[in-house]
Amino acid sequence: MKKPIKIKKKIKNFLVKLFFSKSFYSFYLFLDPIINFKKKTRKGKQTKLFSNALDQINTSEFKITSQNNEDGIIEKIFKSVPNKKYFIEIGFSYYECNSLNLIKNGWSGRMIDINKNESSALKKILMYYYPSSNVDVVNAKVKKSNINQLILVEKNKNIDFLSIDIDSNDFWILKEIDLSNVSVVCCEYNHWLGRDKKITIPYNEDFISLDDGIWGASLLLLTELLNSKGFSLIAVESSGTNAFFVKTKYTSAFKILSPYTSFKSIGRFFNEDKKKEIFANIKKNSNLLTYF
Repeated sequence: MKKPIKIKKKIKNFLVKLFFSKSFYSFYLFLDPIINFKKKTRKGKQTKLFSNALDQINTSEFKITSQNNEDGIIEKIFKSVPNKKYFIEIGFSYYECNSLNLIKNGWSGRMIDINKNESSALKKILMYYYPSSNVDVVNAKVKKSNINQLILVEKNKNIDFLSIDIDSNDFWILKEIDLSNVSVVCCEYNHWLGRDKKITIPYNEDFISLDDGIWGASLLLLTELLNSKGFSLIAVESSGTNAFFVKTKYTSAFKILSPYTSFKSIGRFFNEDKKKEIFANIKKNSNLLTYF
């Protein structure tokens, strides 16, 4: 789930627009994401793990430009999965996402997000920091009716890595996608929904995600769906955010995991009072969820 834009940031943007000329404000809008990206990524490789309930693959975790430790898991996976360095990522933050480190290492691909500002900022980042990259940035709302067109690639081209994090209809979009030419899938799961239930929000194209636990789908349901499409669960990142699935023909290089025993729920951006509030809200509003 994307971290919300801080109020401080919104106030700064408002004040610059209010007190400076239009040309200066335009220059500021161009420069701000470039400076922010540099600030956010200057720490280099980080290796802190967020859970004690770890699988062997979690020892490979690290963060460079992913939100959590996805960068390390992705690197580990593609040491064993043959690829031609092509990705598609659906849902991103311009300074934290699963494909930025791939781009840095010569991958090409497509980034898709509904947020116009995130898309614009990413284009600036790519132009400034990775000018030789071959990446399409698409600003679009992802729906069941358009998803396969949005990720369409030329005939016989493989999508080595598909990442999806849209904080809403993730299950329904994944269900709709033709994964026949995909090797690895990374999908955010909603850890607030627990380890032992198959739950998702009902399909709703106008859904807006709030920090209330009502969004996305449970790990168990996503695993069942991807199993039916020929993929196996091989990693659950230690912060309890993203799960990784590889096509069955590549599983010999990995230990296949159980969504029950490898489930993780950390909620590291929330204090204990907020966590209790979220769990209480899910229980109170269970009628807003679909159970399988």
